[in-house]
Amino acid sequence: MRKILLYIVYGENKGYYDGAIFSFLTFMNWFLIEDPVEIVILTEKPSEFEKYPVKIFPISKLQIKEWSLDGKYHFRIKNRGMAYIMDQLKLTEKDKILFLDTDTYFHKSPLPLFDLIREDQALFYLNEGLIYNRQRFKVYAEYLRNRPIQIDNDVYELSSKSAMWGSLMVGIMPNMRNSLDWADKLMQVFIDIVPAHTIEPFSLSESLLRKYKMIEGKKYVSLYSTSRKKEHVLPIISEFLTKYQELSIDEKISLAQKVVLKRTAFKVIKQRIMHLFR
Repeated sequence: MRKILLYIVYGENKGYYDGAIFSFLTFMNWFLIEDPVEIVILTEKPSEFEKYPVKIFPISKLQIKEWSLDGKYHFRIKNRGMAYIMDQLKLTEKDKILFLDTDTYFHKSPLPLFDLIREDQALFYLNEGLIYNRQRFKVYAEYLRNRPIQIDNDVYELSSKSAMWGSLMVGIMPNMRNSLDWADKLMQVFIDIVPAHTIEPFSLSESLLRKYKMIEGKKYVSLYSTSRKKEHVLPIISEFLTKYQELSIDEKISLAQKVVLKRTAFKVIKQRIMHLFR
């Protein structure tokens, strides 16, 4: 059984590339020699990762254009990128893929996440709540209620059990590969009728839940997903990678565990005040 850790990194923002490196350095601290994990990077800039023990797959400009529907919805790249890597890796039925966004890091073992990925169970970061119970998801109810959508030989309908699952982390197995394509077709319908930017995770979770259970893995992951946290964290990561760029991979892994990314209360207050005057 192969265990694969996947990152998809594209665009011109250096912070995404630095974030991916820091993420997998902190993940690698927990690797077990007798139970290896393969790190796979699907990226627009392979040179950013050439010094690291990872398997690199390049993304071409044409793929970026096609996967984002010519720039119409760039979040679609996540779905198409996962599908592409699953096809390229020639997986066997017991293999597991754990996709992570680049704004993640690990100060406790994330290896139990792979145990949560099963043939009958997919893994997402977090269940954010039922569509009909949360005010911030009301746009889905407004545009999808009583609106059946034909996808292949199936009909999709929003249900009372439909929920928003955060896809900062996605764990799947080869038998779920077709669900990515079904989700992509659903997503392309949503793009035209639902004015929301979260249709990528919603379409994938709704597709997977047709056949599989879903579980969240939030407790194993640390993250800095908000704009103010990124404003604080990314300069720290950039400084770390620059300062220790000549060290061995083992030394970088060890030192990465000592980097403090969490903001102090003073820093939080200072950022709030600074944003008031922008």
